[in-house]
Amino acid sequence: MERKTDVIVLNSHGVGQYAYTDRMPRWGETMRVTRWHIDQDGGKGTNISVALGRLGLNVSYVGKVGNDPWGDLGEKWMQDAGVDTTFLYRTDEVATGTALILLGPNGENAIIDGDSSAEKLTEEEVRNAIAARSEARMFVTGFEIPEHLSLYGARYAKELGMTTFLNPSPLPEQPMERLNFVDYLVLNEVEARALLELQREAAMDPADMTRRLKQRYDCPRVILTLGARGSVILDSKDDLWNVPAPRPDQIVNTAGAGDGYLSALVYKLFKGDSLRDATAWASSYAALTVTIHGTIPAYRPLEEVEEFIHKYK
Repeated sequence: MERKTDVIVLNSHGVGQYAYTDRMPRWGETMRVTRWHIDQDGGKGTNISVALGRLGLNVSYVGKVGNDPWGDLGEKWMQDAGVDTTFLYRTDEVATGTALILLGPNGENAIIDGDSSAEKLTEEEVRNAIAARSEARMFVTGFEIPEHLSLYGARYAKELGMTTFLNPSPLPEQPMERLNFVDYLVLNEVEARALLELQREAAMDPADMTRRLKQRYDCPRVILTLGARGSVILDSKDDLWNVPAPRPDQIVNTAGAGDGYLSALVYKLFKGDSLRDATAWASSYAALTVTIHGTIPAYRPLEEVEEFIHKYK
């Protein structure tokens, strides 16, 4: 008997290459970095799918990879977490995407994405996958695949009655229209400032950013993550609140923390928690991820997450 899907994740799979540096390079500079290695970092689609699978939800992944070892690796990571990869499409046209993640001395990161087989995903493939898993209650997407496909998928999922989540990362190449088919817009401060077209030196309170984003894009809920400063939430009734971030004893890697926050949010809302409780739990989950080397290894089973939360209460 085929299992029932809880959540559909539409986004990319790729493989992360990590390097540690004390600063960012300048144009024209050849700079030496340390500990350059390939780690378990699968791109946002794989990250969220694995995180939700390890938390116990039935996840169906939708995306496209190359017929290459990097694609095989993503399929294995997801299947090991119990993720349905029926709609992990393959292509010979473009290789599976890779990314370079530069890690700073305090755990901060910058990510450079390369060309990806995800660019070859089609609307027909997206629609067929969503239709085949139409019993899903939630749908999560982002822009590591072509943004028109993410938005197309979210619209269709909403038509089928799913709760929809959008993380507009990487930033869209074209201006976005109304997002009234997106139930939760989840983004970080850098992304928010870019979508609001704020100048680098322009000051704006995060609470004001969430209000302006909601007004501009007509989405009912906006969640703005602020790293160590926690997150700001604006709900469908225009109630606004701040969620503090726990301060773990040691931070080793912030890459993937945002994907972890989003995954934890989806998990708790799926389980019926209020948005206030879900965002508090998501903040704690994200704090746990930054204490663990690697991205996919940082997405822990429910029991370990609860132990961490109890420790930092």
